[in-house]
Amino acid sequence: MDTDVRTEQAIYLYGLTFPDLVAPPIVGVDDQHPINIHRCADLNAVISSVPLFDFTGEKGENNVQNIAWLTPRVCRHAQIINNLMAQGPVYPLPFGTLFSSRDALEQEIKNRATDVVASLRHITGCQEWSLEATLDRKQAVDVLLTEGLDSGRFCLPEAMGHRHLEEQKLRRRLAAGLSDWSAQCLTAIQNDLHPLVRDFRPRRLLDDKVLHWAYLLSMEGVAMFQQQISDIAELYGAYGFSFRVTGPWAAYSFCQSDPS
Repeated sequence: MDTDVRTEQAIYLYGLTFPDLVAPPIVGVDDQHPINIHRCADLNAVISSVPLFDFTGEKGENNVQNIAWLTPRVCRHAQIINNLMAQGPVYPLPFGTLFSSRDALEQEIKNRATDVVASLRHITGCQEWSLEATLDRKQAVDVLLTEGLDSGRFCLPEAMGHRHLEEQKLRRRLAAGLSDWSAQCLTAIQNDLHPLVRDFRPRRLLDDKVLHWAYLLSMEGVAMFQQQISDIAELYGAYGFSFRVTGPWAAYSFCQSDPS
């Protein structure tokens, strides 16, 4: 008799932890199967069963495009990771990390155990925080022009017509050099933050962002980091920089890629 693909089960992996962590007493992303721990290679694999049909094939592709289906499951995945983080370091896996069997899961864990353990030790006692920044380029040019005029570095002629033309030339020159100036500002910001962090990773820039960094912070250093960002925002805000700090997040940026 053929197996009904709608009843086939896959193993959903949420993350890997040291052996002292326990499974949270909640159900998994399918809202039916409980969270379990599978011990392998001195690591705990935090898993649950899910219907394979929901995540693969045409049905799976449709599901991940369906916000109504996807959102509660992504939120449950994050809830489980956060519950584990409250107990200790977690090597988090992306949403939808599946294995066909426990043998397949164990083989991958054994292959990656050394890297996973090193990552867990690296993030122990830490949290991931994100720093993003945008730049209002017009405001930056306005302020740099004003500073140049006030300092005497720039001089404009008295005649209004010539003055306007010369000012437009200065603005174009400042705008042309704005990327280099912005890069110097970001380097200075990074140097100010470097003593406060355990590690950092650049993140992909999206939309109009000029900065997107992930920081690994010791838990006792979070408040000092946030205060430093406030000081930086006050200093650079006049130039058109806007900063946004978010966290704590699971340390995805500081762990190896999906072992599946």
